[in-house]
Amino acid sequence: MFKNFKKSITLLAIACLFSSTVCYMNVETLYAASSKKSSNKTSSKKNSSKKNNSKTDKSIIVKGNASLENAIKSAKSGTTIVIDGTIKSNTIKLPAGVNIQGINNAVIDFSSTRGANGKGLYLAANGSTISNVTIKNAADNGIFVTGSYNTFKNVTCCYNHDAGFQVSNGGANNYFYKCNANHNYDATGENADGFAVKLHSGVGNVFEECVSEYNSDDGWDCYAAHGAIKLINCHANYNGLCNGIRGDGNGFKMGGVDNKTPGQKPHLDPLNHYLEGCTAVGNYAAGYDRNNQSGVVTMKSCYADSNKGGNYHWPATGKPSALGYKVVFGKAIIDNCTSKNGRNDISGAILKGNCIGF
Repeated sequence: MFKNFKKSITLLAIACLFSSTVCYMNVETLYAASSKKSSNKTSSKKNSSKKNNSKTDKSIIVKGNASLENAIKSAKSGTTIVIDGTIKSNTIKLPAGVNIQGINNAVIDFSSTRGANGKGLYLAANGSTISNVTIKNAADNGIFVTGSYNTFKNVTCCYNHDAGFQVSNGGANNYFYKCNANHNYDATGENADGFAVKLHSGVGNVFEECVSEYNSDDGWDCYAAHGAIKLINCHANYNGLCNGIRGDGNGFKMGGVDNKTPGQKPHLDPLNHYLEGCTAVGNYAAGYDRNNQSGVVTMKSCYADSNKGGNYHWPATGKPSALGYKVVFGKAIIDNCTSKNGRNDISGAILKGNCIGF
């Protein structure tokens, strides 16, 4: 029986290697097939039960000229789509619980997308994991998330024509680990952030050991967010210029005014963002920017160096253009942080611990 099973695995691997179509690998199904000659009814029922539950273990390999769109149509919750090398695709709307995993320097090239709807991956559902893959050349966002409880590990978004990663419209409790956004730019430079957690994003979005560099707009932008974010050991460097296009160029821009909710007047939306162990270096505007955020933002063990618009920009008051009147902001907390080679406005902040360069 195991000889036939091994033979089936070998034949399948050879078929996937030379085929330009989507390859399906379901080990339980193969095992059941190798046991076909068994006359034991109990064993037969057991194998049948495994086969019926196999959707949670199924892998679909996509490589060469294979269609990622067709693979998505075949996928169910629990399916992992394996991207082998570089493939091209139109916009992909990922179903709930379907995962994407890359191997062999996996790249999904979305250069065939067009216009404002030309996103790369669109996650409106929950519970998916994307890992070890590069998303590039989308006409809009590389990855656009409105769903919740999704995980992104070792994902790079680059050369897209809006934000690399964007979480909006209620997207909540998503986790980004060791993700990289670089060289994303749009025609005006004003939209292509590395990571945009804005426009009514929800609560609980976390970024850990992520990097945003050389994007035309900001590293992180929290404009009109509806939930606080947490950033741990993240880096925002050299943002504000890409492909000759200038944007705002803040490292970490914390947002604070919501003028995008239908039926409501523009208003302050105080959020208690938290940053720890983060760095902002060489950005064209501020390293850490209040951007009218009236909540209590905490920066702990953070570092800023040579940001052209100042390292830490936390004024006590401001007059947001969307409001048209002066407001007093909440006091930010700057705890054990460092500032080098740049000015600071910390009139709206409290220094704690051993702060250097203020």
